[in-house]
Amino acid sequence: MSLHPLFGRLRRPVRREGAEGYLFLVLVSFALTVIGTRWFLELTGFPRIGGGDLHIAHALWGGAALFVAALLPIVLAGRLVYRSAAILGGAGIGLFIDEVGKFITAENDYFFPAAAPIIYATFLLSVIVWLRVRQPPEPDPRAQLLGALELLEESVEGDLQRAEVDALCERLRSAAEHAPAAEQRRLATHLLAFVGADALRVAPDPVDRLGSLRAGWQSRADAWLGGRGVRVGIVAALLLTGLGQVWALISIATGLQLDPAGSLTAVGWFRILHLAVEAVAGLLVLAGGSLVAVVGRHRLGWTLAYVGLLVTITLGDLIGFYVRQFDSILLVLGHLVLLAAVVGYRDELRAEVGRMS
Repeated sequence: MSLHPLFGRLRRPVRREGAEGYLFLVLVSFALTVIGTRWFLELTGFPRIGGGDLHIAHALWGGAALFVAALLPIVLAGRLVYRSAAILGGAGIGLFIDEVGKFITAENDYFFPAAAPIIYATFLLSVIVWLRVRQPPEPDPRAQLLGALELLEESVEGDLQRAEVDALCERLRSAAEHAPAAEQRRLATHLLAFVGADALRVAPDPVDRLGSLRAGWQSRADAWLGGRGVRVGIVAALLLTGLGQVWALISIATGLQLDPAGSLTAVGWFRILHLAVEAVAGLLVLAGGSLVAVVGRHRLGWTLAYVGLLVTITLGDLIGFYVRQFDSILLVLGHLVLLAAVVGYRDELRAEVGRMS
């Protein structure tokens, strides 16, 4: 039996319209669920649901949420359904993976030290997927047509707004010109004529009650990023972060006992790895902050600080979750805020270079 007909029916997957927004909801729901669950259990003394030999773990509730999240987009359609599925999916994986320590130990140890870095690594992988999805997709006529058809779903509900109509026309125009199949071009042409004839009901833009506040914050942020005061604050935070990591490195190194025979245990190798990561990250952040402090608006300094913070967040904090467990959350949040400030300032410098050229 030839497999050609089977593989001939395979098509390249197409990204869903608004997928980055749904993934962001998954990330937020995931993080808040893990933090909220740990916080609730510590406050209530780790209560048990059930009695005797019966114990209903919250991983079961996570599985139920994941099951509902999988069913919703299969059975129902619409943005509200997709948002609900994203929130339920994030909460489900958060409840499930919070008990990963029980699944990887023979003693069902909820407090197994490796559980925290596993949870953090899973979250980091999810963030990487989200960053990848945020990038503009390749211009594919088939994807443009499918995205246009998905936008048309909103016209049925009367929720299609003017900006979405413009995006719909752009997608249909691209599909009508570049689609490989004649029926696809014909369909796109007819739909474009339908949309262009103002036959669609365009919903009014939602009232942005925070628009003035958001605009004021954006203009103030632009002024801050271009001003000396915020640059001094960011540089000071970079120097303190780098010095703190180097100081922690020295403290750990002085307390590390190496076997002269060379037979290190797994914990010893782990601590040496921690030292290496903290050394690289701390020196990069310190060098970047020092270069910016001495030279000023120096792109190399901001790049070094950016790379150092990336190493800190992806590797240093990952190991830190093993050492400090969930006490690392506030430290990670601080690193993320500092990384966002560095990225914002780098973008501001690039924009200035673009305006000058």
